[in-house]
Amino acid sequence: MLALTAGAAVAQPSNTAVYVSAAQVAALSARTKDGIATAPVPTGPGVVLLSAHRDADGQVEVHDRLADELIVQAGQATELIGGSVAGNKQTAPGEWRGGKIAGARSYPLGPGDVLWIPPGTPHQTLVPKGGDIRYLAFKFAAPAPSK
Repeated sequence: MLALTAGAAVAQPSNTAVYVSAAQVAALSARTKDGIATAPVPTGPGVVLLSAHRDADGQVEVHDRLADELIVQAGQATELIGGSVAGNKQTAPGEWRGGKIAGARSYPLGPGDVLWIPPGTPHQTLVPKGGDIRYLAFKFAAPAPSK
């Protein structure tokens, strides 16, 4: 059902419907390793959809060309958005991870919440000790914010 290329789901042809049940989506990221599990979910052209499950804080992330739209399914977390990052490293073309985020705005996340993160915007997910969060992460090209 899924084909992978460079760690991302290959989009389904635009003339083919794809159904994935809620149980299948949950099963894709059921077991975490090192605090996170992500798995591609079939989608249409131009979008990567990941099923994500975190039970520990994530690293600071910056995507030069991709926007993230998160839709929380279950659990709680806090998302730090914006500010500046010191000490991150490029992990792939246009992708940065790690370091420390400063001056970010804090957003509480819970079931049903939706969060849009523009390209080039630092962000980090913080999970309460003993807690977890499950969400869908849509990733797609979008214009970077003007500086």
